[in-house]
Amino acid sequence: MAPGADEGLDAATRDSDGSANPNGVNRAAVQTRAVIKTGQVAVTSEDLDAVRVEVDQLLFGLDGSIDREETSHDDKGSIDRSTLVLRIPVANFGAAMDALQKLGKVETSDTKSKDVTTEVIDTAERVETIQNSLDRLQRFQQQAEDIDDLIRFEDQITERESELRSLQAQQAYLADQTSMSTITLFLSTPETFVAPPDALEDAGFLSGLKSGWNALKDFVVVGLTVLGAALPFAVAATLIGVPTWLLVRALARRREVAPAPPAEPDPS
Repeated sequence: MAPGADEGLDAATRDSDGSANPNGVNRAAVQTRAVIKTGQVAVTSEDLDAVRVEVDQLLFGLDGSIDREETSHDDKGSIDRSTLVLRIPVANFGAAMDALQKLGKVETSDTKSKDVTTEVIDTAERVETIQNSLDRLQRFQQQAEDIDDLIRFEDQITERESELRSLQAQQAYLADQTSMSTITLFLSTPETFVAPPDALEDAGFLSGLKSGWNALKDFVVVGLTVLGAALPFAVAATLIGVPTWLLVRALARRREVAPAPPAEPDPS
């Protein structure tokens, strides 16, 4: 191995776990809060076709878009139910929620915010740290003269590149979620309205009791199924086995009580 190769490898990877980060992001620097905002609105109206047109107009004015849509129609071709997943710039989140609630009768409305500022900073630091480590590894690899050194540096470079891609994907996801809010809009007529799923509806004592009762019913059903499958074999074994056992037992008793044969006379 070329002199100094071990030192170069150690220096190139020393800060990849964050133990040393001279060039990393300054955590004391002013950082804009990164918040993920999500909302959910359920609205009912007698004319969902008109409401659907209003939704498009709102999105145009708020720089939003439709990420996903599931819409069903009645026999006349009119919309009777629709679920829209909207992406709205975070700056327009409040305005969008207010506007959507004016589309018809509000059945349910909910908003949530999650502060991910620390996660954004940590991810940025790790990306920069691994990028610096990768740059140094590539420089040391170019200077390596021994085949073993080249292989070792190549392995380290491959590992760092994989870590970097994963972190960059996470960074891109955070950037997308903190720049564009997500609002799920449920549209339906008063006759077809169904309350949207609640994240807490499966929590609490009653839900636990219900789950336990369902588990008990499943256990009983399985037990009865096994019993039903085994019952014919048990009946057959009883019909054949019991008479056979009684017969064997009777024969054994006869052998026990049978008289001994008479003794032969003594010839003398």
